[in-house]
Amino acid sequence: MNYCDFIKALDKKLEQYFLEQKENILCREGCSFCCEKGDYPLSETELEYLMQGYIALNSETKRIVQKNIKEMVKGGKCPFLIEGKCSVYFYRPIICRTHGLAYICGDNVVKLPYCANMGMNYKNCYSDGEFTGVPVKENLDRLLPNGGEVRNLYDWLKTTENFV
Repeated sequence: MNYCDFIKALDKKLEQYFLEQKENILCREGCSFCCEKGDYPLSETELEYLMQGYIALNSETKRIVQKNIKEMVKGGKCPFLIEGKCSVYFYRPIICRTHGLAYICGDNVVKLPYCANMGMNYKNCYSDGEFTGVPVKENLDRLLPNGGEVRNLYDWLKTTENFV
């Protein structure tokens, strides 16, 4: 299966997961809190796909992304976030596609989006470190087999000459 087919199948699966958890997910268009701070880990394969999205951007948007990359700090705002929207949304990495979901990772540990700590997503079933909701029963951190090396977005972009 090629990566595009993998993403189509993944998006279909994630659509079902988001439907199952919709009452606890308060993310709406224009909310970009998760894109404002983070390491954004992605594989080499995901980076190549992201590059396709970047190449497809118009020259003005590319200029803004390049400026954002030059100003990017580790753990900071995603450089593809422009005016609260993802400029490469269709090409976004898996971490962005799964963000917002509560899911099992490791030894029955539930992983929640960071905003749950701020009383945003899952505010009706998460408080003081205790989650009482029903998480996705799949480790969404381990979706892409053989995607190559994994680094955070900052490290990829600071070493990829095609972006800067």
